[in-house]
Amino acid sequence: MTASIQPRRRLRPRLRVRALALALLAACAAPALAASPADAAKISPEVTLKLIDLLVAKGVLTRGQADDLIAEARASAATAPATAAATPAYQTAPGAVVVPYVPEVVRQQIKDELRAEVVQQAKSEGWAAPNALPEWTQRISVYGDLRARAEDVLNDGENYREFPNFAALNSGSGYDVADPVANPVPYVNTTKNRGRMRLRARLGVHAQIADWVEADLRLATGSDRSPVSTNQTLGAGGNLSKYSLWLDRAYVRLKPTSWLSADIGRTPNPFWTSELLFDNDLNFDGVAVKTQFAHDPDFKTFVNVGAFPVFNTDFDFGSTQKMDKESSRDKWLYGAQAGLDWNFADAMSLKLGLGYFLFDKLNGQFSSPCLAPTAKDVCDTDLSRPQFQQFGNTMFAIRNIVPAQGAPNGPQLQYFGYASEFGVANLHAALEIARFDPVKIVLEADVVKNTKYDAKRIRALGPLNNFKPTLDPADTTAIFDGGDMGYYVNLLVGQPKIEKAWDWNASIGYKRLESDAVPDAFADSDFHLGGTNARGFIVGGSLGLARNTWLGLRWLSANEVTGQPYSVDVIQLDLNTQF
Repeated sequence: MTASIQPRRRLRPRLRVRALALALLAACAAPALAASPADAAKISPEVTLKLIDLLVAKGVLTRGQADDLIAEARASAATAPATAAATPAYQTAPGAVVVPYVPEVVRQQIKDELRAEVVQQAKSEGWAAPNALPEWTQRISVYGDLRARAEDVLNDGENYREFPNFAALNSGSGYDVADPVANPVPYVNTTKNRGRMRLRARLGVHAQIADWVEADLRLATGSDRSPVSTNQTLGAGGNLSKYSLWLDRAYVRLKPTSWLSADIGRTPNPFWTSELLFDNDLNFDGVAVKTQFAHDPDFKTFVNVGAFPVFNTDFDFGSTQKMDKESSRDKWLYGAQAGLDWNFADAMSLKLGLGYFLFDKLNGQFSSPCLAPTAKDVCDTDLSRPQFQQFGNTMFAIRNIVPAQGAPNGPQLQYFGYASEFGVANLHAALEIARFDPVKIVLEADVVKNTKYDAKRIRALGPLNNFKPTLDPADTTAIFDGGDMGYYVNLLVGQPKIEKAWDWNASIGYKRLESDAVPDAFADSDFHLGGTNARGFIVGGSLGLARNTWLGLRWLSANEVTGQPYSVDVIQLDLNTQF
């Protein structure tokens, strides 16, 4: 946003006259102030009259303003007997204007009054400062950040090669299970290394609408509609094509008191969580209410709650059906978290949060018997498949397909859904030690458990992945081996937030996230290339290059928790800047 150059404002006529009067008084009184009152008598009044006539001739004063000024001077002389008595008499020509000695206190009073009136006019007309912007611009701020990344993805050559890409299967018209040869399964790349340049750019506008009302809007890059990544892979469009911008955030914040706020719209994550549960780039659609209570300067508590639609059924879903439309199957996330922030000792603090997150109707449902030979056919639980997913959750086929009469071997298009339900309990803690300021030590730990996980129910659905590996290649026994737990620990030394040149930090962490501990769609998109069923180390560091500019390096080394071998290392070199 750039400021337009404002035209030079003119003083009101009354202020101009007063300013000129002050200039004339100062000019005539200067010698008097430099000498005794007796010396001031030597000043010729004709000089003052000639100066006034000259100002009229130059168009600075009108004749009427000059006459008013002369009349005001005569009136002042007539109503100041005390001053006249104290000032030695001197002879003047008939009709001459006498400019008496002006004490310093009077001159200062005139200056103060003039300054006050000028400032008041400047404020009311919006030109208090050179090139000043209108008042409404003072309530709007622009912010953003930019990150350039070089990333290498290093797959182990011994990785299993046939992990189905369920996200690709669910995004199309369905996978034909009756003829897998003619319609091959898309597989995840687990064997070939990749290198890529990526860019993330985000630009936001924040507006203070009223004392208790705010609005925020942010745009961001992104290769697709992924909710967990705003990275744009350079060269992905080919031929130096331009890239898309997405609506990343748009919400209204109501803050009627200092301890209560409500966000409505597409909001930032209102919960204090790690990437074990929610990726840092994830934003939430819906309503979030946050409270914070300061019991004393060293002890605060908070409670955050929210309701968020994860998926809303298309209004005309089942558009090819003439008689009956399918019922809605909206998916929601309900979250609640309570915690504390406690400075329990000198330069030592503890932050703790306990939350529960219920993902309603996120799991797949097995359909009623249905025909599905073409892409136009709809079964009654098709909407239970995930609209976005990454990798790791246990999947099963959701359509109960009945072969078409007279064509038992005809096309049978299938979709796939999450086998587990999700109700995730989360305990998150961080201990900060600042006794070596500016160097800090931060120890972070996070634990999740899916309370809705039911291995027996999943086995009954016929899971398609996450089986216990066997040493004997001839052993085709499929034993389901999923899990419901996850944890993350991390140690950081240095400055947690890089703000200036030579700020630094270094960290090392370990993460283990079992197959169905959390929905894979919303977890970290970098570790194990996104999702669950992963374990391994994360090592990294950052170095400040200038104000709000830093270089970062991370190595994420991850293996599978269960199932066939899948090991991948991700190395990221980032140049970050923010404003």
